[in-house]
Amino acid sequence: MMESTFRPGKGRLRLTVSQQKRFLDLAVALFLLLYTVITLFPFYVLFVRTFIATKESTDLHLWIPPAEEISMDAQLGNLAVYYNLDIGEFKEDLGIPVTDYIPARTTLEQISQEYSIPMEKMQRYFAGFSTYSGWITLFSRGELWGPVFRTLLITIASLVGLNALSILTGYGLAGLRRKDQMFIYGLYLLQMVIPPMLIILPQFMIVQRLVRLLPHSDVAGPTRYAAQILSVVLLNIQGGALTTMIYTSTIATIPPDLEESAMIDGASRWQYLRHILLPLLKVPVAAVTVTMLPTIWNQFLQPYIYLDVANTTLLPFIQQYTGQYTTNFQVVYTGVFVSVLPLVIVYVVFRRWFVSGVMAGAVKG
Repeated sequence: MMESTFRPGKGRLRLTVSQQKRFLDLAVALFLLLYTVITLFPFYVLFVRTFIATKESTDLHLWIPPAEEISMDAQLGNLAVYYNLDIGEFKEDLGIPVTDYIPARTTLEQISQEYSIPMEKMQRYFAGFSTYSGWITLFSRGELWGPVFRTLLITIASLVGLNALSILTGYGLAGLRRKDQMFIYGLYLLQMVIPPMLIILPQFMIVQRLVRLLPHSDVAGPTRYAAQILSVVLLNIQGGALTTMIYTSTIATIPPDLEESAMIDGASRWQYLRHILLPLLKVPVAAVTVTMLPTIWNQFLQPYIYLDVANTTLLPFIQQYTGQYTTNFQVVYTGVFVSVLPLVIVYVVFRRWFVSGVMAGAVKG
């Protein structure tokens, strides 16, 4: 090993091989740390914005600001906009008759004087609203769990169905030896150049006509809601160009002798698919799942079109808090953060599974 030497004439310090390696490892570690910080910074900013009141939504905050004390000169209508305040719940909590009408321009001080409510009680009621109103609005009323459950149901069913049908499609098209296979494969690829908005109207009309074939599908109820969710799942698992190309190209690399040997040994076609082909498809299954998971989970257009308001998923549910004249940005930011958080948790918990699946065929042996 070369020792470090110092040459007085030239004034240069030469590093040993081990010192160069440590320096390189330190540089790589610093680069990865910087890359991680840059990657996570948008999530951090989004998290901070869940604690920023709507009236300060245009300001950039890098940390949660201190909670401001509610002003007794604040008007009830403005509070309803800024904090998405439920007026009926507000009256019930403070002992105000629900039948009493309170104009939007009425201040808290006027309400306190008219109904003999101590100012301290009024301020305690609104304590923390400027910071936590987004979380209070989403979680206190119990309206969030239904959209979350439906989003989870549609995502899992779509991923399972998409992988299953794509495997069968790739198995049928692998090799592209016949003209009919080439024709069908070309139809799948044609989907890449057709804008989705071009077919959304005829697609909607076809789906609605099929849904009407079910009894009681024209009224709100389990049958209508189940049919709507099934429609979204079926639209998600329809043949796609990307998944078809992934499975067709992968299955084409598997030697045909493997299937012939299984058939000679008495295996059926289903047994070959289940016990031989499927274990060899870890790479495409992981690739399709990783690629389509955020797309299906963050889906907005199809649930917004095909699902009723009472049967909607997460993102269309969050969109309800945006209006033509007023928008509660704190609730919107909180809802977006809540919708992103499950994906982050899934990737963190199952990161080894994703990496091992993607790298399964990268190294021989």
